[in-house]
This record gives sequence, structure tokens and C-alpha cells, in this order.
Amino acid sequence: MEEVLQMSLAEYESSQAVAVEAEGSPLPMKKASKGTRKSQSVFRKVESSFKQEESSSKSLDGALATSESPGGRSARPALRDKLNEHLASLDAEIQSVEEDLKKLATLREALLDERKEVIAKLQSAQKRATISPLDDMGLDITRSAGSRIDYHTEYEWSDALRGKMKAVFGIDNFRLCQHGVCNANMDRRDIICVMPTGGGKSLTYQLPALFVSGCTLVISPLISLMNDQILHLREAGVEAVMFTSSTSKEEAREIDNRLVAMAHGRSGSDADIKLCYVTPEKIAKNKAFMPLLEKLYKARKLERFVIDEAHCVSEAGHDYRPDYQKLNVLRKVFPKVPILALSATCPPKVMQDLMDVLQMKQPLHHGDRAGVDGTVYFTAPLYRKNLHYSVLPKPMSHKEMMNAMADYIMKHHADHSGIIYCLSKKDAETVSEDLSERRIKTGVYHADIGDSQKETLHQRWRQGLVKVVCATIAFGLGIDKGDVRFVLHHTIPKSVQGLYQESGRAGRDGHDADCVLYYRPQDFTRLSQLTVQEKGSRAKIHDILRFAQTLTECRNILFAKYFSSSSQISMSSWSTEEKGALEPCGHCDNCTRGSDGFVRRDVRLPAWQILRVAEVAQQTGKRFTINQLASVARGRSSGTSSAASKGKGKEKAGMDLDEIAGGAVELSNDDVEALCVDMLINGYLKEEYHSQSYGINVYVVAGAKAVRLSRFSREDIEQGKGPEMEYCFLKKSRKKKGESIKSHKKTQATGGESLEANGLKRRRLTRSPVAIDDPYDQIFDQDDTGLYTDDIDLNPRDDKRTKVEIEVEDESEDEDFGWQMTLRGPGPPRKRLCTNTDRPVPSSSKAVLVDDEEVICITDSE
Repeated sequence: MEEVLQMSLAEYESSQAVAVEAEGSPLPMKKASKGTRKSQSVFRKVESSFKQEESSSKSLDGALATSESPGGRSARPALRDKLNEHLASLDAEIQSVEEDLKKLATLREALLDERKEVIAKLQSAQKRATISPLDDMGLDITRSAGSRIDYHTEYEWSDALRGKMKAVFGIDNFRLCQHGVCNANMDRRDIICVMPTGGGKSLTYQLPALFVSGCTLVISPLISLMNDQILHLREAGVEAVMFTSSTSKEEAREIDNRLVAMAHGRSGSDADIKLCYVTPEKIAKNKAFMPLLEKLYKARKLERFVIDEAHCVSEAGHDYRPDYQKLNVLRKVFPKVPILALSATCPPKVMQDLMDVLQMKQPLHHGDRAGVDGTVYFTAPLYRKNLHYSVLPKPMSHKEMMNAMADYIMKHHADHSGIIYCLSKKDAETVSEDLSERRIKTGVYHADIGDSQKETLHQRWRQGLVKVVCATIAFGLGIDKGDVRFVLHHTIPKSVQGLYQESGRAGRDGHDADCVLYYRPQDFTRLSQLTVQEKGSRAKIHDILRFAQTLTECRNILFAKYFSSSSQISMSSWSTEEKGALEPCGHCDNCTRGSDGFVRRDVRLPAWQILRVAEVAQQTGKRFTINQLASVARGRSSGTSSAASKGKGKEKAGMDLDEIAGGAVELSNDDVEALCVDMLINGYLKEEYHSQSYGINVYVVAGAKAVRLSRFSREDIEQGKGPEMEYCFLKKSRKKKGESIKSHKKTQATGGESLEANGLKRRRLTRSPVAIDDPYDQIFDQDDTGLYTDDIDLNPRDDKRTKVEIEVEDESEDEDFGWQMTLRGPGPPRKRLCTNTDRPVPSSSKAVLVDDEEVICITDSE
């Protein structure tokens, strides 16, 4: 008020000075300006207000003086109480106004930020609509007239390439831009190749390596990737080796001797190592390895450097590796050795970092019109039409989830290879155990398993002895098994980019494959807890939640929009000859979902009710997780504590929903939770993290945009006031009783014969209880290298539950892990323990996914 008064006084004095000056002037006085009249009006109002306050103060002083008189002493306590009450009421109202002003100021900032984002997206979209993907990189691109090379055409070595490709790798035709990259490789050019996961990047350097006498050095970030490549190459009869921390001294000495023999020309051409795989640490930290490479270089036996997963070189990339930065030594020490950089996604900033760090030759050229100098750039559409994406509701209980997952595998992929990605190591172990009890041959893969066990599992999976690998993201980059027909995500991954990368391990042979994401809103809390220490994790989680919750837009379009906005990858990178980037794929769950599969509703009223509950909770010191908030808003919990207890009926000691929100939200629990998540990713709610002795709790409170809706009354909302808010709710399909059991009786591999038709009996299994829903008792995987594993154990207390172990035929050198795997016939049937609770499963070795002699058995060991 004082600031307003001072401003008004200044303006008023200024206007008075103008008036005085006008009076002393012989010229006619000008009419006061509109601003001056407004200032005078404001001043008069403020002056009047102060006079009223002064009058009230005098009245108060007089009343107090009267109360001090002998006759007024009896009225003094009552008067003071009344005045104190009035003062407290004014203070409360003033505080409420100040809080409202803060909320409005916060809302204004949020809206301004959103406006800037929309303008930036609009400008970016307009820019990408008029220029090519390579132009969008903002790099030095030469377009001057002169000699141009098209590497997509036929060359003198083209027939030889195709013949060797068929004879060694069994591949008839090139895919995507493979032919162009191989041609540029044969021409010894620096190359950047951006191809989708599963696009066949490895062929672009493995095939040309067979036509040269020297060694191609492949730098890869993960041991699992190298193991997979070595398995492929050795099966094809190609001399390939790898140096890792797990390589034995004897094997390392043998590889070293072979490379030295190549450098000195003592080895025969058949014994020459064509491909040598190493980790970036081998280049950055092993002092003995670089002199060996120098010997090969001087002998002209070092043909090419291949940097796989090249985006790891940039801090702007999604998977930054510090040791990749040290690969700049390669161009300094070996300037004449060409470099091939491979990646699935490479936005402009990452591209620029890649060029700078690896010191690749400038300028950058398109592969179909390259100059004689510089780096050649190849790209292929990131969209893979053979992958069919879907998001399925994740059941609440673990048992129901395992039943649903087993049903899906038995119904759609009874005898197919697949991968199930899990959020934590414990989840991977538990899922593998439960599926094996349902007669699905499974194995476990995560960062704590020794290298020899990983290799054994990998081999058995490739041979078909293991059908499903239950893994963390450690089973990741470079896993190349062509006939993977399905990839399931037990829980939403950390990001949309993670989903794209992991699901891309399916269908690499070009045939149709299913990519299924199991999702429930409660997984948001757990994922937030596990990623709280990661930079930018909140935005990434919001993006994957938005992807999972969308019911009406094509999954391919969602991918295209995400990468174009988050990574500035051109929309044309998602275009194919058949479809544009923004054309529906026609086969994902959202494309095939009819209009009767969802219900579109105006959700202003339930959203307003949820916000009212959240705001009152915040004012009274209560904290709710997203599922607790949904429960309280629906009137199913009293809200008397942060851990809202279950209960029905009208709240007695908790929140009065009738008073707070005019009643409970009239939606199902699943729908309210989904709506809460939608409000979260749109800024009406926000996360609030609180550290506890056992880990991190993630609560939801009113967000920056909350006041945009909550400032209205219920009557206003019911009359249609407030911002428009619509949400599409999934229609629930009711299963008939016993439907889940029946699905296990069908066999896809035998033409639909039932288990009873094969003379199989049912039996029931029991297992030690494993509580997987504890959000604080998780161990989170990053990858399978010791240097890069980021394990977060949010519950340090001792775990006295039954440990799950796999028995492995070849015992590991590292006995600390205790993981073993064995192939043996199924044991005798267990006795029935009950008649109406557990799920019936086949007990004979002749079940769909069990051979007559072998089954993967997962047992509890002492």
C-alpha cells in the first residue's frame, strides 16, 4: 500500500507541477492527460483509505481509553478479545491474498515459459519443413558445383560385396543405406552412419573388413555387444577377437602375439585377425595397447576405426561415456586411418560434438552427392514398420501380472524368442522364476551376473534352449538376434528413447514383431524414486508417461514428435518411401483401437476436485503419493495421515470431501490415477521429494498451473468456466471367469491342440513369497560394464527373503555371484496344496514350451 501511495504521490506532485507551470504561462492551460487523471484518482482513493484507517485508529484509541477508565474496566477483556479476533481475521485474509498473489505470479511464469516453448517448437517445425535433415545439423556442408560422388550406385566391387554377403552372412540383399556405407567404406572415407536400432549397422563394417588384409578395430561400450558380435562372426567363420577386462591372461597373450605377427608379416592371410573388439577404456587407459596399434599402423595393417554407439562421445547424448572423449587420440596418433561412427540417434549437438572430438574430416557431405574430401553422412528412416507397438494395462498384483504376461506369451509367441525388460535386478529374477514355474524357458541377465554366465545364457538363448531372457538394460546395446519376435516391458522404462532402443531388439530379420509396454500409473512413483539422482530424469519420465497414457495418436507419430522436439531430429528422419513422418502406421494399438475402445470426457470437475484435495492437504501438512491422492479424492481413504489408510464411507477424522470439493470424485480408481498422471505431466500437479532413513519418498502436490483451475468455485466449473480439459479413458473389457486359465491350454505351435488332448494333467505350484512392490528395495541397472554400472539400493536393510538362483552348467570363476544354470528334465509333480487359489499349470514335459528332455529349472538354493 505504501509503494502504491508513493507512486501515486509522485505522479500527483508531477501533475500539480504541470498545473502550476501552466498557471504562470501566458498560454492556455492544457487539459490534464488521461494518465494524470488516473494518478489523481488513485491518490484520492489511497488518501481516503488512510483517512478511514486514521479515523478507525482514533476510534480504537478512544475505545481503549474508555476501557481504561474506571467505568470501562469491566468491558476491557471482552473488547480486547473482539479486537484481537478482528486483527487475526485481517491478518489471515492478508496472508490468503498474498498466497493467491504468489500462486498467480507462479502461474504467470509457467504460462510465459510454456509460451516460449510453443514459439520455439513452431519456429523449429517451420525450419525443418523447408530444409533437409543434414542441413538441419548446422554443420559445414559444401554445395559448390563440381565432381560429386554417389555412393548408392554400383561400383566395381559391388558384385563381390553381394557374393561375400550371401556366402558368409547368408544375407541376400542390402537394407536401408547399407550399400552406400559399404561403398564409402571400401573407398576409405570418414563416415557417419545414423541407422535405427536393428537396421544392420554392423554389416557396414564387417563385410568390407573381409576384403582387406589388415585389422579393423571396433570400439564398443558394452561387453554384451561384443560377445554377441563375436558369436555371429565365429559362426560365420570370420577371425574376430575381443579385449575386455574379463579376457584371461592366456587369451590376451595369444591375441597380442597374433597382432604382432600380423604387424611383422609372419602370419598367414587365413590367420589374420579381421576384426578386433575393444572397450573405450582399452584405448584410454591401457598403456600397452597403443604401442601395439602403432606397430600395426606402421605395417599398414590397421585398416579402420569403428566407433559404435558414437553418441556416447557427447555430453548432450542420452548415454554419455567419459572415456569416449579420450578417443580423440586416435586421429592424432593414426591420422591416415579412416573412422566410421555409428549411432541409432544423433541430434545436431551430438553430431557436432562427434565431429569435433573424433576430429573427423570437414566438410560433411550427403552420401548421394559427396565431395572428394570430408566426411560422408548416411542416414536411414528411424521408423521400422515391422514393429507393432502396444501399451497394455498392468494388473495390480504381481500374481495377476505374471498370469497376464504368461497368457500373452502362450497365446501369441508360444515357441518364439523374446526379451522381457525389467526395471530392477530383483524384478528380473522374480519374473524369470515365476515364468519358469509356468513352463516358459527363461534366463536372467543383469549387471551382477558374471561374464561367463552371461555368455553361457547368451549362447543358449541364440540356440533356442532358452526362449525368454528376463533382463535389465544391461542386456542392451548391440544384442543382435534376428528372430526376436517380441519385447515386453514389465515396467515403463526411464525414457522414450530407452523404450525405442530396447524395443528395437525385436524383428531385426525384417519380419513382424510385437513390442508391448505394461503400464499402470503407480509405476510413476517407483520410477521417480529410482531415478531421482539422474540429471533431467523428471522431464524424461513425463515424456514416457505421456507416451503410455495416450490412447488416440499413432505410436509412430508419438515417437517422431518426441525425437523431433527433444533431440531436434528432423521429421523427415521418420519418413519412408511409403509413409510420411506424421502418417499413422495403421497397426499399433492406437491405430487399431476403435472409437468404442475409449471414452473422451470433460474432466474439469474431477480435476478441480483433485486439486482442492491436494491444496487442502498441503495447507494442513499432509502428503500423498499419487495413488493415495486418488484414493482420498474418491472418498476411499480418510486422508488422516500421509500413508492414507483404506476405508469406506464418510470420513470421520479426516478430510470432509463435501466441504472441500463438494463430494468425492465419481470415477474408478484406475481412471482417477490416470487423470492424476495427466495433470502431473501438464503442470497442474508436481512431484515433491522427501528423504527418509530408508530412501526417497515421492509425493504429488499442487503444481504451477493449479490456480488456473482451483481459483474457480465448483459452481463456476459446473457452468463450464475454467480452462478446457479433456481426457480419454480406456474402456475396461471384462474377462470371463477362467479365461486366463484357458489361454494356457492352447498351443500355437501344434495347431491349437489343448493340453488335455496331449494327455497332460494339471498341477499347482507354490513358491516362496517375494514382495516386489516395495518401492524402496530396488537395485537399478545401468549397463553391464563395471565402470558404468550405477546401482542404487534405496533400502540398505538386510533382505531375509528367499534368494533366487539360476543353475549354470559351467561354474563361474567368480564365486561371489553363485549363479548356476543346468538343463535337466522336469521333476515329479508337486502335491496340490489347495483347490481354489493357485493357478493350474501343465505338469508334463510335453507342454508347449518344454522339450521332452530339457527344461530350464530355476530353484531356490541354500
